[in-house]
Amino acid sequence: MKNTLRLRPYKKEDGTYLLNWLTDRRMLGMWCRDHFSFPLSAEQLEQYYKELEKDSRSFAFTALNEKGIPVGSFRMSRVDYEKKSVHLGFIVIDQSLRGQGLGGQMVTLAVGYAKEFLGMERITLNVFDCNPGAKRCYEKVGFYEEQFKKEDFAFEEEKWGIYLMVYDK
Repeated sequence: MKNTLRLRPYKKEDGTYLLNWLTDRRMLGMWCRDHFSFPLSAEQLEQYYKELEKDSRSFAFTALNEKGIPVGSFRMSRVDYEKKSVHLGFIVIDQSLRGQGLGGQMVTLAVGYAKEFLGMERITLNVFDCNPGAKRCYEKVGFYEEQFKKEDFAFEEEKWGIYLMVYDK
């Protein structure tokens, strides 16, 4: 599949897209656990990204389609230059565009950036067991399960397990 996505640093106006993509309480929980409260607001995002900018070990990205329109977002955090490791998180694709391979393209670009520009050898991410589509997406990119924690997070009446997945090729 041809890569049609590009990455660029997150910009404040990208929050408008996140607000449109994360309109469901369950989806918000899968995206951020309980880091944000529902409904997601521009104020919450602004405060979060202000804090992120102060963290020299974290970066936020937006994925753009061929027309330059945001279609996805993620962050890299816990950058450790000595251990050559980084963690991907807050991964989301516009829900109206899911199932088209864009998530895999975006994560592939993220892995490429981490390896080529940051010199990382170990890239990790977490995914809840209630999100098998995302887990399959990450596996297609080359991530594998390293650890599983059963009932790691309580969402309403559910208990979600979480996989720690690793890319280290």
